[in-house]
Amino acid sequence: MVNRATISRCRASSRRTRSSPAAKARLVDKSPSPRPDTFRSFARLPAELRLKIWEASVPGPRLVSIQCGSDISEVSSPSPSVVHEGCTSPTPVPANLHACAESRAEALKAYRRSFGFFRKPGHVWFNPDVDIMYFGPRDGFMAAESQFHTCMALCDPAELARVRRLAVSDALFWIGASYDSMTSATLTLELLKQIALRMPGLQELIFVPWQDKVLADEALALERMTWQIQTAMQFIPRLVPSWQPPPWKIVPLSQLPSPTG
Repeated sequence: MVNRATISRCRASSRRTRSSPAAKARLVDKSPSPRPDTFRSFARLPAELRLKIWEASVPGPRLVSIQCGSDISEVSSPSPSVVHEGCTSPTPVPANLHACAESRAEALKAYRRSFGFFRKPGHVWFNPDVDIMYFGPRDGFMAAESQFHTCMALCDPAELARVRRLAVSDALFWIGASYDSMTSATLTLELLKQIALRMPGLQELIFVPWQDKVLADEALALERMTWQIQTAMQFIPRLVPSWQPPPWKIVPLSQLPSPTG
């Protein structure tokens, strides 16, 4: 028979167990332990695995805006010689190129400094296989059209020949703030001629509506651009008979890849 002293000791032990902090934590805290915000063992991974991770982290297609001449307002603190040595771009440099020596070595397999003038080293990091070379609107009379032709005339032909994707804004085909259908078709024809001569490796040509000039009737703007491009395409075989124009399309800027990929 259990005596009263034994019962009292059991009750006291039960009270201590229920009231201890550890017991309360076990009863109340059922949530999983928090995960660390960073993985601190990357450097201890095998080199082969690290390189595969760096390779997989290289950005996808980027929209790389090209600027030539004096229109370098978006480039912070440019060197005075940049204007005379090549194109520039406000597109951010891929992070892999400055994360560490290992990531940079892997990224350099895809990216190279491009679009320097007179065969000098360029200032624009570009992956010619996937990035989109983009000529957008510029301030000033015919500035956008002028910058395109400056690039075609002065950039290294070998670099231009490696570009696979090109996008041009409809701003290249306006005379200031005015639009004339025949003049725009002529400017488009000249652009196509330069592409045929300088960019034989091009696989995709994208025309981007100029957002500042797209009227309320967007369908009308797309119809105008389609007529303009098709008219120019009809005359290209007479100027460059050997050129096979790549597939082309009209795509709003909002639907193109971002500058960071």
